[in-house]
Amino acid sequence: MKTIEKIYNYDNISTEEIDEKTTRARAIIINSKNEVLMCYSNGLQHYEFPGGHLEENETLEEGLKREILEETGISLNEEKANLFYAIKYYCKNYHDSGKNRLVEIYYYVVYCDDIYDDSKKNLDSNEIMQNYECRYINVNDLKNTLIENKKTTKENNSALDDMILIWDEFLKINAG
Repeated sequence: MKTIEKIYNYDNISTEEIDEKTTRARAIIINSKNEVLMCYSNGLQHYEFPGGHLEENETLEEGLKREILEETGISLNEEKANLFYAIKYYCKNYHDSGKNRLVEIYYYVVYCDDIYDDSKKNLDSNEIMQNYECRYINVNDLKNTLIENKKTTKENNSALDDMILIWDEFLKINAG
């Protein structure tokens, strides 16, 4: 599967102007019942693909594997994870910090019938506070669920816009 890359750089920031970088890895986990495993924050009323920030010196695959285990309790076999999509945001004066930040988010496709296990999850304090939970959504319903979620979430809609874009790209590639 070829990796698609989307770059947002509205302020035309050069790589040399970047002061800090954040990297995340997320997974589109699909089982044989044609369901996608999503994480849902009851506090923010927001869906997202499982995954998160890489820790220092972690590879994308190591970070993905760790985040999936922490958020879903699934021990991901790295060979099952195929890099599919990358989004890069060049952000000038990130959150009024005076620093320019590059945010990179890498999305993997994982076909996996392992069922999420709450007893093996290791959520951080923010995820616990937001009542983070796993939910399966049928592949045919995911786009509409994300569109509806845009209307009800307390979170920034750009993340949902990205997920809809990524899901549309995934469906286009896998239509044949």
